[in-house]
Amino acid sequence: VILCPSCRTLVGFQGLLEREWIEAGHPFHLRCARSAYSHARLKQEAPLFLLFLDCVWQLSRQFPFSLEFGECLLLTLFDNAYASAYGTFLCSNEKERCLCKVKERTHSLWAWLNQPGEKEKYLNPLYSHNALVIWPSVEPQSIQLWQGLFFRWIRSSQHLDEAWAEIQRLVEGN
Repeated sequence: VILCPSCRTLVGFQGLLEREWIEAGHPFHLRCARSAYSHARLKQEAPLFLLFLDCVWQLSRQFPFSLEFGECLLLTLFDNAYASAYGTFLCSNEKERCLCKVKERTHSLWAWLNQPGEKEKYLNPLYSHNALVIWPSVEPQSIQLWQGLFFRWIRSSQHLDEAWAEIQRLVEGN
């Protein structure tokens, strides 16, 4: 995501996740042990995917114009990794997905996200293609708590939603 501008687009990011996490065999079934579909022991649980999503969120805070997608996509990916009506994050590797016939028996999260009516919800209205490498600051003062994820059940997002709607109206008006 830092090096490759195409991975900062919605389609490119989906391709990155598919290639580097799903097809590469990240054991979602074992690592997301608190998911609705997992029976893994807790000592195998590791929130690696959450950490990756948090890093991408940190990039989106430091480079608000460089990612075509916004926080809503990252939250949706997190939710679907732990409990989903889609088969995208089921099983722990490609062999298990084939044995369980995941592609035949479930729907793809990507197909749903890429529908025109849905896709608009996940796009960043401030996005402007940036072909350069984006080097984030890793200074402690540059890292923020992802309140949209960790506090989403205890705080209202009404003001943030209104601000994004206003930004969207301003961008469309130009």
